[in-house]
Amino acid sequence: MEPIIQLGNKKVYPIIYKPTPNSRDSINCFLLEDAYSLTLIDAGIEQPHYKHFFREQLAAYGFQMHDISQILLTHHHNDHTGMVNDIVACKNIPVYASDKAIPRLRFDTNFLHYKIIFFEQLYEAYNVLHRAVATKRIAKLNSTYQQHEQLKIQADILPLQQSQKLGDLCIHYFPGHSPDSIAFYDEATKWLFAGDVIFANSIPNALVDFDEQGELLPTVRQQQQSFHALQSFELSHVFAGHQPSFTNTKEVIEQSLKRMELKWPRIERVLQQGELTGQQLAQAVYGAKLDQAFIFVMSDIIGYTHYGEMQNKITINKENPVWLFNNKGR
Repeated sequence: MEPIIQLGNKKVYPIIYKPTPNSRDSINCFLLEDAYSLTLIDAGIEQPHYKHFFREQLAAYGFQMHDISQILLTHHHNDHTGMVNDIVACKNIPVYASDKAIPRLRFDTNFLHYKIIFFEQLYEAYNVLHRAVATKRIAKLNSTYQQHEQLKIQADILPLQQSQKLGDLCIHYFPGHSPDSIAFYDEATKWLFAGDVIFANSIPNALVDFDEQGELLPTVRQQQQSFHALQSFELSHVFAGHQPSFTNTKEVIEQSLKRMELKWPRIERVLQQGELTGQQLAQAVYGAKLDQAFIFVMSDIIGYTHYGEMQNKITINKENPVWLFNNKGR
């Protein structure tokens, strides 16, 4: 359990959930209390065991769900939104998220329909669509489409924009992990509620996604730019979404950038062997992890090959449905 952090009339109560005692990462959300309100930043995962844990943690701090004044979401992923519907069913309070998160949180059918097509085409291009793990992913997307009414956030979501102020918190976009990733910065305390923008001991996955025009986002470049942008902030404490909070911000940011730099050479070395499909590249770099952690591995392969193409380091032959990747310096 992380300690309660206090500065002046502000307190942060961490709610840190480990799915198993030996889990490396946790699912974190935070209660921010000031003289006027009790704000929940992120909302955990929708599982019966978690819901019981969440209520227990509130009670341990002397709170109940109806004490929460507002909910702020750093991004749309379901391990950050799980308690929202339970809380708003208990009390009608505002829910805030990035404007880019809204179609995702509302499970908009047009958005979900295009998402299925986008990933089918992308997985075909990388020659992995036929794999059982890809078939399962597409089936899950179709199931989400069918269940959109039950899955969506059952509240009006108030959109947040870059540099907007919400009380003492300023909103900052940090895309990379997801296109709607935002963080909440309190200039007075120098606290940053970062969601999955940055972690103490690893770098968050830059997950494949698309923009409003349906084009593949440059997730790797976005993540790199977000880490660089963080270097301009004066930060005393960073509250992260899945790893311990930290205060050595300069060191963590520098280490995150170094970890990113180490990923590209692995792909470049494999491509020196000759022309490869995306599946062959993924298997050569990640081996059995391609099936064990399919979404994360393919996000890395797709993200970094896109990055390599943008940096003029590789060429991608896109004339056929299955793309071929070449090292430009070969």
